Amino acid sequence: MPERKVIEVDLGGTHIRVGVVGESGSLDHHHQVATESKLGYQWVIERIAELIDATANQASLDASTPVGVASPGPLNPRTGTVLYTPNPPGWRNVPLVELLESRVERKVYLANDGNCGALGEIRFGRARGVNDLIYFALGTGVGGGIVSGGKLIDGVRGLGAEVGHLGVAMDGPRCTCGSIGRLESYVSGWAIKREAEAVATTTDGDRIRELAGDGDIHPGIVARAADDGDMAARLILVRAGRALGAAMGALTNIFNPAMIVVGGGVPAIGEHLVGPARETLLAYSFADMREDLSIAYSSLGNDTGVYGAASLALEESALDS
Repeated sequence: MPERKVIEVDLGGTHIRVGVVGESGSLDHHHQVATESKLGYQWVIERIAELIDATANQASLDASTPVGVASPGPLNPRTGTVLYTPNPPGWRNVPLVELLESRVERKVYLANDGNCGALGEIRFGRARGVNDLIYFALGTGVGGGIVSGGKLIDGVRGLGAEVGHLGVAMDGPRCTCGSIGRLESYVSGWAIKREAEAVATTTDGDRIRELAGDGDIHPGIVARAADDGDMAARLILVRAGRALGAAMGALTNIFNPAMIVVGGGVPAIGEHLVGPARETLLAYSFADMREDLSIAYSSLGNDTGVYGAASLALEESALDS
């Protein structure tokens, strides 16, 4: 029996990635182009459609081959509508699935990129075979997904599992969502950058300023300073890691997962961040809840969106057949 294949679309603020993924995890006919979101969502969707058509032709895939799209949100996967996304900008109530399906004449499935990431980890990544998973995508912002009993948990409208906006403090910094004390306002790339820039205005920030030189301060600079033993840098990451651990503990108590996977760009910082999270988790969760819990880094790297979109199409098309 031939391997079932799908077309994946990873829609990001900077790049669009399209390719063919098989059930075995094979990735072929991969294309990556600039999103060029400044040209408007109509142009972006037309570009995606052209890439889907070109990819399908190269791979000799007929119209029965579905498409999975991992997109920034918030979005409603039930209606296939992107409700709003700041990056790419200008997307408000865009009927992405309807527009794409009419253009490419094949079935299209849409989900939040964080939720797709959770599906990708279970089908192709570190959590392969795990039925109960919490996935954190730590990048410029914080996304993620929750799988419980083998089912993606996303709520009545598909907007759920915004793990980055879990409250970890009654007060504290304001998040980009407008709320106070959200996880993203502590552990995202922009939050770590903000803290480092503040520290860099003091004598404690000498090493951070030295490493940044004439360039911008970013989480990678903080990680390098921490590797050098700089205490100020280490404390910035400990603060972020403790917030992550508090969120891990809260979700562990609710969902009793078998595994927590940490992905995205920020985990490249490594144990300077995740180490404090592991320790803080102990203070924020029941011992019985975490007895069989493991915490791991994603094995999918920059391809999380690719395999997440493919996992979405493989799962949803199987349910439809």
